[in-house]
Amino acid sequence: MNIVMIGPFAFAPKATVSARTFPMAQALVRRGHRVTLLLPPYDNLQDAGQSWEREGVQIHNLPIRRVTAVTPMVAAVRLAALTRWLRPDVVHIFKPVGYAALAGMILRHTSRLPLVTDTDDWEGTGGWNSVNPYPWHWRRFFDLQERWLPRHSSAVTVASRTLETQVWGMGVPPRQVIYVPNCPGPTFLSRRTQVSESDKGHVRSALGIGGAPLAIYVGHIVRGNDLDLALAAMKRVLVQIPTARLAIVGAGDGLAPLRSLVADEGLDGTVLFTGWVEHHLVPAYLAAADVAIYPYRDSLINRAKCSIKILEYMAMGQAIVTHRVGQNVEYLEHEQSGILADPGDVEGFAEGLIAVLSDPGLAARLGRNARERIERRFNWEQRIEDVERAYGIACADEQGCPTNHQGTRPTLDCLSSNDRTGRTLLPAAPGGASAVSSLPLEGCGSPCAGCTAGMRSSGSPTRGCPPAPWARRDRASSTSQTARSTGSGSRRVERSRAC
Repeated sequence: MNIVMIGPFAFAPKATVSARTFPMAQALVRRGHRVTLLLPPYDNLQDAGQSWEREGVQIHNLPIRRVTAVTPMVAAVRLAALTRWLRPDVVHIFKPVGYAALAGMILRHTSRLPLVTDTDDWEGTGGWNSVNPYPWHWRRFFDLQERWLPRHSSAVTVASRTLETQVWGMGVPPRQVIYVPNCPGPTFLSRRTQVSESDKGHVRSALGIGGAPLAIYVGHIVRGNDLDLALAAMKRVLVQIPTARLAIVGAGDGLAPLRSLVADEGLDGTVLFTGWVEHHLVPAYLAAADVAIYPYRDSLINRAKCSIKILEYMAMGQAIVTHRVGQNVEYLEHEQSGILADPGDVEGFAEGLIAVLSDPGLAARLGRNARERIERRFNWEQRIEDVERAYGIACADEQGCPTNHQGTRPTLDCLSSNDRTGRTLLPAAPGGASAVSSLPLEGCGSPCAGCTAGMRSSGSPTRGCPPAPWARRDRASSTSQTARSTGSGSRRVERSRAC
């Protein structure tokens, strides 16, 4: 299948694209599908206009120069136009709110493309709408989006059982709601073996803790986080293990209030902040710790989320202490592959930390069982079949997958050849991918497989691929166009008008 995925924001620093969308796309490529990932990088403008291929997945970032009041609508229109130009068999929208959802709403009204929506958080009232300081009109619109898009999609993929129930409550038939929990990507599963004792030593030296017992939290620090529970638990841990330390690795809107709370609680020497750490360094930090933590209160947000942090902890073979909320009970078995305290229970959380920090054998057993469980039950090679099932439902709902106006689908040759598009190769992107300087400026100008096949059958003259939606159209009647290379010079490309 030719699949277009539309992400809600940039590849990084937020986790949805890098930890859910992209691993899903990788698994689809390994099964022979063609996947293009479109992103609106309003939260990371350094990626704006950049494109690269990574492990078979084509990744394109919209050229957003700055964020203004009209940026969401302009970006959504561009995402929808680009999606239609790619002529996919199915479109997968990630998050039912924000930029991607707005593009999905446009596509629903302007095309018959099979549409699948993915939800991995409770976004509206009672969820992130109640935590983040959005303007009132944004909150109302996000509420509308979260309810509207799943009901108007042909299928919905959900990351948690709570979200499954939420979507059922919107009136979506259960057969169209597919449970697809997060799974660690193959890259992360292999990283523990790449961490040496020297790497662990460097981390501990950087933290200045020597051989002290170390608990760690790794991840984005959002508003409304529950790390205050961990601070309260650490005060109890210090009574029995005075040398224990807690490292908090990450950044975010909730970091400043958390620092203030640490100072107020007198834990400055116990809680260590590292700030933002590049993703490829995270395995060394996790491996250097004795236990990984993630505190949870019982809330709609926590019940609905499918935490990437828990998955990464498990994939690293780390002993885990968390709370018995939401997806945690699907991933972990109490005292078998992790310690699960009652929701929001500080005392039970502290007891779990003390047990693991004081018993290396217990920590090793919990970590080993966690890794075996994640490899056996939560891996993309198994779960990707559920995604394919969602696509099958979507195509059946639309009475077959769409074709172009000639009865065939063009390939993406014009997105994979820099010779044809005028793109200039850049140094390798993160993860060793080849990057290009911008999205294609125009159609490739040479016949692609889909167009050629259709024209042979119709007897029409051979023509090139359709021009990209961001291309500058020649308003004159001339059949030649000039494409400016983004490299050291420019060149002329003579071509007939695109079909």
